[in-house]
Amino acid sequence: MNQFQHDYFVLLGTIDAHSESFLKGLPAQVRHPLVTFDFSKAGRINSMGIALLLRCFKDIRAKAEIRLEGLSPMHSTLFKMTGVFLLASPAKDGKEVSA
Repeated sequence: MNQFQHDYFVLLGTIDAHSESFLKGLPAQVRHPLVTFDFSKAGRINSMGIALLLRCFKDIRAKAEIRLEGLSPMHSTLFKMTGVFLLASPAKDGKEVSA
């Protein structure tokens, strides 16, 4: 697989109920077998945001591998506790690491 052929999405600000329409639309935009989500500009993620991310990642995972970049320590802890890492792999320095 060509490492440059992937979809790249940047998440900005708080991820909550207001993110629903954006996150619901992302699976339809996936065109490649690898999808990278950049969380470096994301802020707080509440329980509704986690539920929406899980639904979005589940839909994308049916057709592509998901990699997460720019995770804060809080995001990593939250994703470990809620099962997000079962659907998406964290990346470190551009390389995947095991969750």
